[in-house]
Amino acid sequence: MNIFSGFEGDYENSDAVLTKHSTDASVFKVRPQGVLYPRSVEDISLVVKTLHEKKKGGEDVSLSVRAGGTCMSGGSLHPGYILNLTRYMNKIEVNPEALTATVEMGAYFRDIEAEALKHGLMFASYPSSKMICGIGGMIGNNASGEQSLRHGATIDNVISLQVVLADGSLLHTTKVSLDKVNSSADKILVDLHAEFASRLAERLKGVRKTSSGYRLDRIVHDNMFDIAPLFVGAQGTLGIVTHAVLRLVPISTYTRLLLVSIDSLEALPAVLKTVLTHNPECVETFDVNTFKRAEQYLAEDASRIKFCFADETHALVLVELSEDTQEETDRVARQCVVDLEKLSVRVHYVDDQVLFASAWNVRRHSFSLMRDNNESGFRAVPCIEDSIVPLAVFDVFVGGLIEILARYNLSYAYHGHIGEGALRVIPIFDMRKEDVADTIISFTREVVSLLSRLGGNPSADHSDGIIRSPFLKEFYGEDMFDVFHTIKELFDPMHILNPYKKTGGTEENIRRWLDR
Repeated sequence: MNIFSGFEGDYENSDAVLTKHSTDASVFKVRPQGVLYPRSVEDISLVVKTLHEKKKGGEDVSLSVRAGGTCMSGGSLHPGYILNLTRYMNKIEVNPEALTATVEMGAYFRDIEAEALKHGLMFASYPSSKMICGIGGMIGNNASGEQSLRHGATIDNVISLQVVLADGSLLHTTKVSLDKVNSSADKILVDLHAEFASRLAERLKGVRKTSSGYRLDRIVHDNMFDIAPLFVGAQGTLGIVTHAVLRLVPISTYTRLLLVSIDSLEALPAVLKTVLTHNPECVETFDVNTFKRAEQYLAEDASRIKFCFADETHALVLVELSEDTQEETDRVARQCVVDLEKLSVRVHYVDDQVLFASAWNVRRHSFSLMRDNNESGFRAVPCIEDSIVPLAVFDVFVGGLIEILARYNLSYAYHGHIGEGALRVIPIFDMRKEDVADTIISFTREVVSLLSRLGGNPSADHSDGIIRSPFLKEFYGEDMFDVFHTIKELFDPMHILNPYKKTGGTEENIRRWLDR
């Protein structure tokens, strides 16, 4: 039944639509109550106000927002209503002089990319799923990818936002000096920042990017207050972002790709530390298990890079370099080859654009290759795939992670944007086992504990969702978790907006929503 009188968009609750919106790229399945396709900000405000009144009347109602459905943490999945902005709210306006794009949250990244490309520009924090993900999900998860090494994550490239708050009112974010902060809510946030931001920043100082919890540490800078960073990575738990002004950067003109074959995961830290001395634009990897699947399902691309995989090869590292001229780029690339060869690894200097494209295509399909092609009963579970650690302890993390994987007797594959210390390890679980949910929870807790000891973070750019929210309190400590709870209560005291994420996550949610 459509309870949203005056809603001008489309309301759908057919079995096909609800089934489609029950899953994403995670391992969860949560059937929603209905799906709404708003035509305007006014439609979104009407929906939120309606649910606000229903909640005040004692009804158990809630709302999340969805775009491309590529979230690996179960970010939009929940049993209430879902807003899908992709049908109507997908306008894109690029201002090449200002190096900005103003976009609605239903726009797919591929369409933003196409418009920006006309002017030689890009939104640099795109993830590997860039051809199918939505900009709303990128902002909701604080996504980042191969270009983040130089240009930062989404939080570093959002200029301003328009947000529908939990009471249906509209917020336009803007930077103001601290002495001009007037609203009671903003003053509370400024006070929270003064008391707790340094503690949060200390917890995060070792990693270059994170999307776990709420980024209280980012709302005050140089005596200026800006609330926008609080919504980036919040997974729609604080408000529904409707529009964003994004910072664009010029696309690199001169590039060179190196393919580095390594024989063990333990060799990766030394390769990474060497490569980073040459200021690369991108550093990515995928392992032999991923490559073997590519041979079956991306046969043409895999055949082109097969020469990189000798019998003993464990993984391939992609190093993309870019400088102001091709001559300078090639000089840096050649020196990088010399330094890498001192490590007794095999380095392949790529000047063939077809080969260049094939290597990247396998990398960008790494997760789907592992997710979609396992033996019956087994499934790739993204639970620790978003791990990130300080580069100084990358080797310690790798060793500790291998030990945990071996103890649980898990096969795995890995890939990812390793330049910042992130490692996308995808363990494979036997979903036929009765206690598989408990095993996933126990395994994830051990890795989160390892990350905590090393000063890392459980979420670099996929956010917390269903899978990692239950571990936030033990990771950050009760005091900081209480601060996150205070922020949630400040924006959404009735817990209408995506209530099962961030401060609302439980282990029981993992158990009951695991799609076996």
